Amino acid sequence: MPLSPRKVARQLLHHQHSSGAEMPNNIPENILPLMEMSLKAQNHFEKIVMGLDDLRRKSLLCDYTLKADDESFAVHKIVMVACSDYFQAMLTSNMKECKEKTVELKGITANGLRIIVDFAYTGELKLNTQNVEDVLSAATHLQVSDAMNLCSKYLEASISVQNCVDILNIAELYSLEPLHLASTRFMLHNFEELAESEQYSILNSVQLSQLLAKNSLRVTSEFMLFNLVLKWIRYDPAEREQFVSKLIQNIKLPLMSGEELVEKVSKVSIMKQHPECSSLLTEAKDYHIVVSKQPLLQNKRTQVRSDTPVLVMCHASNLETFNFKSNKRGYLKEAIVPLYNPSVAVVDNFLYTCGGKYEGAGSSTDIATARCFRYDPRFDTWFELASMNEPRKDFVLLALGTKLYAIAGQDENKVMHTVECYDIMSNEWGMRQPLSRHVYGHAGCVCSGKIYVSGGQVFAGTWKKLFAYGPEEDTWEERAPMLQNRLNHVMMEVQEKIYVIGGNIEDAYGFPIPITEIEKYCPIANQWTVCKAKFNIREAGSCVLNNDILIVGGIGGEHYLSEYVQKYDPEKDKIEIVEHFATRINGKACAVLTLPHYM
Repeated sequence: MPLSPRKVARQLLHHQHSSGAEMPNNIPENILPLMEMSLKAQNHFEKIVMGLDDLRRKSLLCDYTLKADDESFAVHKIVMVACSDYFQAMLTSNMKECKEKTVELKGITANGLRIIVDFAYTGELKLNTQNVEDVLSAATHLQVSDAMNLCSKYLEASISVQNCVDILNIAELYSLEPLHLASTRFMLHNFEELAESEQYSILNSVQLSQLLAKNSLRVTSEFMLFNLVLKWIRYDPAEREQFVSKLIQNIKLPLMSGEELVEKVSKVSIMKQHPECSSLLTEAKDYHIVVSKQPLLQNKRTQVRSDTPVLVMCHASNLETFNFKSNKRGYLKEAIVPLYNPSVAVVDNFLYTCGGKYEGAGSSTDIATARCFRYDPRFDTWFELASMNEPRKDFVLLALGTKLYAIAGQDENKVMHTVECYDIMSNEWGMRQPLSRHVYGHAGCVCSGKIYVSGGQVFAGTWKKLFAYGPEEDTWEERAPMLQNRLNHVMMEVQEKIYVIGGNIEDAYGFPIPITEIEKYCPIANQWTVCKAKFNIREAGSCVLNNDILIVGGIGGEHYLSEYVQKYDPEKDKIEIVEHFATRINGKACAVLTLPHYM
């Protein structure tokens, strides 16, 4: 009979050790691997668990008994210790329960304990609306974390208008943070439906106040929200009126209309009886009186109730929007006059548009305008500001603190080097130290309290120079130039580094030659470096969102207007497409605003 592979290998090894001879070269290749092979039985652990569960159900080899509500459950200590931190602490220490055969568990139901014991042996948790609280209580008491997580997921999947406050209370009772977040998020998104249900009445003052404080709360208007708070108080006036000031301070009274404040809110008796409420009402009325200074009066009650950033693009008479969460486009209220390629800036979620082409002319005109406007997303309204001292287009407009700076640009028959500063407080423009050269098509940004301007077209050709402006000193300082001459580019600050993207130079005939290199500037080192990514784009709009630079429209490599919104991620040094519009994007004025949920 031939020897088995194992015996052959054993004899060969014995021969080697006894004679000192080397292993022969003719050992079959299929023998040696068998000596080190590791094989694993299929479903081994499942079979062990099933076997333990079978022993438990037959009460075989059980060495411990659990009691709850006069019911007993025979178990194996080792199984309970393996899945429960509670039993691990109890049965692996010198506690008296370790030496006993039975333990009575207080504060949990027999039904909850039964299901947790089944879970310990099977990994399956059988839940329904009748038993989930008993099971969660038992899982929490016995510190069975996997069962707690499964109960939390079950409750999260069950959230509705009819039970959301009950589930919130369960989450708070058992410190289930994911469930708390989920139930809160549901109520914020469905607040008006919640207010019509019985669940609304069982909210406590802290819970309601926390909901009112969230900008993600979805309501049709602040006036409706005010009435819903009064409704909550009327459920139990004697007990709940004491919380009225705390609740009202989380309602954005300044964002109500003047008529709602004067004719309705002011006449509610509860607002007159509480001095804190009267002060909040006065604050709201004052906000409506000084319209031009509203950006200086911002606090949490004047901020838009929303947490959704929206891309806003100025195209002629329209403000077009793109919502990054819903991927939907829309339009805001038309401007007072058509806006043709103005320069834009944002201060405290107000959009300022200044200059651009003359509003009364067609697209072929080169006449610039000096008119300036402010768009307020709180009320979807426009307000005309004082005009600049000089009409200008193709210029840089930047916001720094409570001031706007309009830098250089051109008009029909001249290129400019002048700089104007708009003071929001006084609604006036004043002249500042001009640039050293007349320039247009340049780009700029704010970084660490200074204004930086780069490139552009000067009389001698395309520039690559960089200048820094200190507003306190009112002086310009020349810094290290870009590595490439360029105009019609974009320039943005991200985490105290400055990036220039795209643009072009012009050949001897005035035709554009694209600049595809992306450059990064460090103000501290006063040094430029070239990034790996390349981008062929010019005359595009740009803004920053979540440390990504959005590139909106522009003229691409085929010399056509782009229909893309793209982004440059400085951390990854990568260009990605965010959205492909059905139509080309005409105009480079864009910004990111927070709009109300209903817009």
